[in-house]
Amino acid sequence: MQPQFPPQNAPYEQLQMGGAWQPEAPKPKRGKLIPIVAALAMVLVVAGGGIFAYGKLNGGKQPDAVLPGTAIGYLRVDLNPSAGQKLAALRFLMKFPSAKDKLKLTGDKDDLRQKLFEAIKASGDDDLKDVDYARDVEPWLGDRVGIAALPATDAKKKEPSLVFALQVKDEKKAAREMEKGPKESDDPAYAFADGYMVLAETKPELDAAMAAAKTSPLAENSQYKADLDKLGEPGFATLWADFAGMAKALGEVAPAKIDPIGNGSVAAALRFDAQYVELKGFVRSDQEIVAKAADASELVTKLPDTTAAAISVSGVDSSIDTVWKNLEKSGEFGEIVQGIAEQTGLKLPDDLKTLLGKNLSLVVDKDASAGPKIAARLETDPAKAEPVITKLTTLLRQQTPVQVPIETAKDGDTLVVSTDKEYAAKVLGGGNLGASDSFKQALPDVKGATGIAYVDFDGVTSVMEAMGEKSNADLKALRSAGMVARNTGNFEGEFTLRVVAK
Repeated sequence: MQPQFPPQNAPYEQLQMGGAWQPEAPKPKRGKLIPIVAALAMVLVVAGGGIFAYGKLNGGKQPDAVLPGTAIGYLRVDLNPSAGQKLAALRFLMKFPSAKDKLKLTGDKDDLRQKLFEAIKASGDDDLKDVDYARDVEPWLGDRVGIAALPATDAKKKEPSLVFALQVKDEKKAAREMEKGPKESDDPAYAFADGYMVLAETKPELDAAMAAAKTSPLAENSQYKADLDKLGEPGFATLWADFAGMAKALGEVAPAKIDPIGNGSVAAALRFDAQYVELKGFVRSDQEIVAKAADASELVTKLPDTTAAAISVSGVDSSIDTVWKNLEKSGEFGEIVQGIAEQTGLKLPDDLKTLLGKNLSLVVDKDASAGPKIAARLETDPAKAEPVITKLTTLLRQQTPVQVPIETAKDGDTLVVSTDKEYAAKVLGGGNLGASDSFKQALPDVKGATGIAYVDFDGVTSVMEAMGEKSNADLKALRSAGMVARNTGNFEGEFTLRVVAK
């Protein structure tokens, strides 16, 4: 058999890339299936970067057909995108020197799955040293893997259970890999269903999951189906989570009770284009989480052209009211607020609303030759906000040895707070950031946004180098990144995160 699931509270150093927990004492030689699967999935999700397919999925059932409908969270990854997507992924990855070197990429005809596997094997994973991809992996490994988080069913185990569904082409060969080596009491349990190997930490968890999936699979969960239908093209990877279920599960294991922020869900898909990687999704709730307010694009697109990074949020004051009410559900929140108020002399949340105002932009300039130039542009009443800034500035200078300069610039309904007087005036005067090519490639549609974030990687590199930090070749291969979020009404919102390469 293969390595076990990590025990609770295992030190970080004991968690290996192969997905297996390695005890310090020597252990007998064991099978390789779980480290292979975990490693492939981990690299594809985390390190694969550009393997996000728009193309149609291969035939056969999806993992959600063999996982239970009681799932509170779900991740699906397709390990074998269409031929066109493999080509695009290879071309994208070859833009990054470290990926090209570690994966030993040579061109469009590379077998990306084999390259990834060989890279993991070369990293020194002892469990894979005798494994040959063509002989031991390719004959049985399917294209898809699904991971479901399930509510705890054992009173002694409060944290959610994880159940894996791995598509296999040959059940006998996969089972043979599972049965290699001596048996141990804490070996993960497995069974086969509809072309998938389903794995859980214990046999009772596996039996419960298999029974639930047989009568009511996740694929038939009405809310899950509605969310996935709305999401559209699932791409290379799909993520789904139920808010109330997740909040309840976290509340059981957290040191303080965590109350749900409402019933709802989030669904997102990872997708790929030759020039960018994109995460696109939506959020649904039964209560307003973020206020639907003024257009944040009016703020960020008019920032100075020399902006290296920026975040703009609209409806800040209204959002504070909503978030504050939800936070007050936590028993410890009141004590924390009281401590902050006593230390700062602020009246919360009123002074916070006054300080941040209706709309807020945080911005960093590319020029850091005389030190970082950072500013906050606030749409608020300057006369009311300046006393709050004075309280915070006084506290900052009392508590920290580094004296950060605080400069301001203002007009009728806008206050800019900055580390540089000239930069404060520059941000107040505005610019035409939204017209730059890098901005438009990362954020092609910002109209109606309630939140926007933007990064110009050349600008970030300039700031790093001015501060004595070295940038790497991978960073220099990136052009820009952007995130946009909208409140679309009816307690729903959508978001897009895009990273663009040169």
